[in-house]
Amino acid sequence: MLLLKITLLVALVAWLIAISVAYADGLIGRRIRRNLCARAPIAAETPPLSVVIAAHNQATQLRRYLPEILEQDYERFEVIVVDMISTDDTKDILERLEMQYANLRHTFVPASARDISIERLALTLGFRAAANEWVVITHPDCHPASSQWLRRLGETIVQPNINVQSRQLKEPDMVLGFARYDEQRSTWFDHKVGFYRLWNTMAGIQHILTGHAAIRADGCNMAYRKSLFMANGGFAAAQDLKAGAEELLVNHNSTPSNTALLLSPAAMVMQERLNSLRQWKKRLVFYAETRRHQCHTFLYRMKQMLRMAAPWLIMLTVAFPMIIGIVMILMDPQPESIMMTAVLAVMLFTYIIVRLTCFHTTTRALSCRSYYISLLIMDLLLPFWNLSAWSKRRFTSQKEFRKKFV
Repeated sequence: MLLLKITLLVALVAWLIAISVAYADGLIGRRIRRNLCARAPIAAETPPLSVVIAAHNQATQLRRYLPEILEQDYERFEVIVVDMISTDDTKDILERLEMQYANLRHTFVPASARDISIERLALTLGFRAAANEWVVITHPDCHPASSQWLRRLGETIVQPNINVQSRQLKEPDMVLGFARYDEQRSTWFDHKVGFYRLWNTMAGIQHILTGHAAIRADGCNMAYRKSLFMANGGFAAAQDLKAGAEELLVNHNSTPSNTALLLSPAAMVMQERLNSLRQWKKRLVFYAETRRHQCHTFLYRMKQMLRMAAPWLIMLTVAFPMIIGIVMILMDPQPESIMMTAVLAVMLFTYIIVRLTCFHTTTRALSCRSYYISLLIMDLLLPFWNLSAWSKRRFTSQKEFRKKFV
């Protein structure tokens, strides 16, 4: 009898923790829907914007997606493409598009550059070439979900309280938007990489909404003040790292009072889907290296660990004891075993319903795919994906993360 009470007590504590974590994911969706419903007209004039794109051998993507950016419904903006020593027909594509669009211009990274990673140098050249105070960063393989992308960014800059924000926000120096992979396919691999990106994005959003500085950002959809970039020396803090340029730029300069969120579905950016498991694993390993250079991360990492542990807490303290209880009932039905199994079954199914419902609330608000039952499987697999990336980074030479070329 004592063992049953201890089992139920441990299960109850784990269940409360897991339910709280699951409920927190739904709060993001509810905040987004509430703010969109209460959206007020913009009184102030939106600022001119400079869109900077660093491209390397991505002529096909530029031909396909760049016109969608150049044709945005926004009065004053320019697009600057920085060619990172491409060997394909990127230059020809840009020159042809420049003849068609007056607001497009391009520059290039010198082939002799050695003392800084090519990506960071390309973005630095883009910032310096920008004619406007606000610089929007995206990637060549990305395209906006609507023609209102830049308009929503401009509105958030002048009136950040129209979107989902921390209460400490005053005047933004950076605006962090939402991006996801293109969801035209529905393979298990697409579900997995999409879920992993969404899970980490939601962790970052929750951290900002609870009044903390941004830990990470999606380089496919963000705006940043040029004056802040220049005043802080750009990428001087980690200039030789191959990856993580945009994330560390935000991480090193974000505060609770200068970072705005933009989560409107009209302002979403979609990125071309990944085509190989190897490519995805490589990105995870490089992000594991980027994490080593992040600032103010302890609380964020503790929250992430709790979110990853919650499904396994339910599995170990609720699901497994419930299965054992069922076996005990089949062998020797006792009132105590029946009671314990029934309580654990109610707790398990309550958690599943709350987890699926809350996650679905946020995915609908963000116009993303809902994962339904597969969510429960990926919740359990996610710690192993992170552990695999961390262990591989440990056995990878540091020179691999500091190559000078893309």
